[in-house]
Amino acid sequence: MDPLDIIASTADAAFATDEEARIVIWNRAAERLLGKRASQVLGKPCYEVLRGRDVFGNRYCCEGCALSNMAARHEAVRSFEFDVGSASGGMLRVVLSVVMVPGPRSSQRTIIHLLKPLEREKEANELIRRILTRPPAPDLPVPAGASPTPTRPMVPLSAREIEVLRMLSDGTSTQDIADSLFISHATVRNHIQNILRKLDVHSKLEAVSMALRTRLI
Repeated sequence: MDPLDIIASTADAAFATDEEARIVIWNRAAERLLGKRASQVLGKPCYEVLRGRDVFGNRYCCEGCALSNMAARHEAVRSFEFDVGSASGGMLRVVLSVVMVPGPRSSQRTIIHLLKPLEREKEANELIRRILTRPPAPDLPVPAGASPTPTRPMVPLSAREIEVLRMLSDGTSTQDIADSLFISHATVRNHIQNILRKLDVHSKLEAVSMALRTRLI
């Protein structure tokens, strides 16, 4: 299963960041739990949005945080407790679980964050297991003398494809996209396949991340 599908389908707050700590996915549950809409946070550094604190009240979320550094070194991150601002305006103690999904190149990665109130930690662990069972994308070879992160050729997307991409970035499932646009589930899948082909990516998560980096959405 594509990690984006897992983020969209879970009832728990989840978001994803790219290798530069920019938020590329923010699901509906995150909107409800943290009181911020996807349109308000997509493309912003996660540390500016969460402003999390450790259990002693010290500022935890910041530029170049330990989680980003550990992900860059491909180190496993254990789940831990910390406090984030909730939709009610107060601070909420959650368990943060982190999974790093490798991108098509070694310098690219997507970090999935699952936020769960303490009493629901067990369910979060099951989501992590499902994400980790997905085979990682292979690291593509870089020709000698070429840039390690070359610009991919961009094929123009249709207005409807951009609309679908924007809804995916909001954490909307394919069935909900079909219902919102009054089209069939098969038509949504066709739009997604066209998007992947045009952007030359292999998953919806990569497509959304690229669209945000290139300001398609």
